[in-house]
Amino acid sequence: MRLVFALFTWFDYSGLARDLAAVVRTCRRRGHRVVVYAGESRGVAKLDGATDLRLLPLKSRTNHAKNREFAARLKIAAAEFSPHMIIGFNKMPGLDVYYAADGCFADKVRARRWWYRITPRCRHFLAFEKSVFSPASQTRILMISKPQHDIYRDIYQTPQTRINMLPPGISRDCIAGADAVSRRDEFRNHWKVNVDDKIVLAVGSGFRTKGLDRTIQSIAALPPALRDRTHLFVVGGDKSAPFETLARRLGVRARIRFFGGRDDVPAFLLGADVLAHPAYRENTGGVLLESMVAGLPVIATDVCGYAHYVADAKMGEVLASPFDQTAFNRGMQQLLESPRADW
Repeated sequence: MRLVFALFTWFDYSGLARDLAAVVRTCRRRGHRVVVYAGESRGVAKLDGATDLRLLPLKSRTNHAKNREFAARLKIAAAEFSPHMIIGFNKMPGLDVYYAADGCFADKVRARRWWYRITPRCRHFLAFEKSVFSPASQTRILMISKPQHDIYRDIYQTPQTRINMLPPGISRDCIAGADAVSRRDEFRNHWKVNVDDKIVLAVGSGFRTKGLDRTIQSIAALPPALRDRTHLFVVGGDKSAPFETLARRLGVRARIRFFGGRDDVPAFLLGADVLAHPAYRENTGGVLLESMVAGLPVIATDVCGYAHYVADAKMGEVLASPFDQTAFNRGMQQLLESPRADW
């Protein structure tokens, strides 16, 4: 089959890009012809070595205008390939399949003031979402979050026959093997972390969304003896300046290292003591599962679509909404003080 994949913007190391690349690799292995289109690329697209990322140059200035322009240009570009199917990793008209990595926009709008709903940006995103989830649409939906499935169905009454629930995917590279202890020691020696020190790990692009500010505050709130031997390792592609400023104000800048986006996340999972993921919103949160199979306890908010797996497996702590910083601080301390062997 000839398959076209599309997304508005390629971000290196984002969960969306990783999922798309994994699907592309699988399709290629099964003999399908694949083309991937994007409007912009922020980083170097890493697909399967045989599939290029084709950019459709956009002239528009605002994000919603760019999205409209991309959807129109995609229709023309894809026609030259005569695809059997167009698979979108963002919501847009004309898709045969949508991979539902994003939360429901209409649900988010409910919490906004009335005037926001009449802005061009809001009307655009609602229209693109409706083009996928409306009962009149023919787009099939690959859903990866059970909570979001229920929200979409409640708002749009999307026929269940068009929705396929997918199990979460976990990179096997993250699974703790027989060499987990030696790899952990090697990692900590490489980064010059003392044997009695603790590492809190934060992973994910979009530091604000992932709640990095909350994690920094929790480090500052630790008892001095524990705080002085705790390191916060931040992995992900985003601007660190605002969070460095926060850390300086709280007196913990020296406890934090920013590593940018990386390909060796499994090594960080094996080397750390706690994964902190107090997200403000998170459709799924694949890093929660990757941490669990690496034997790394997790502290996360219940807004993460995969948070229930943490609770089910008793692999850390899930914080109930509304978020309470004091409860998060307390949970962080308890996990850092728990024996490593417990996990």
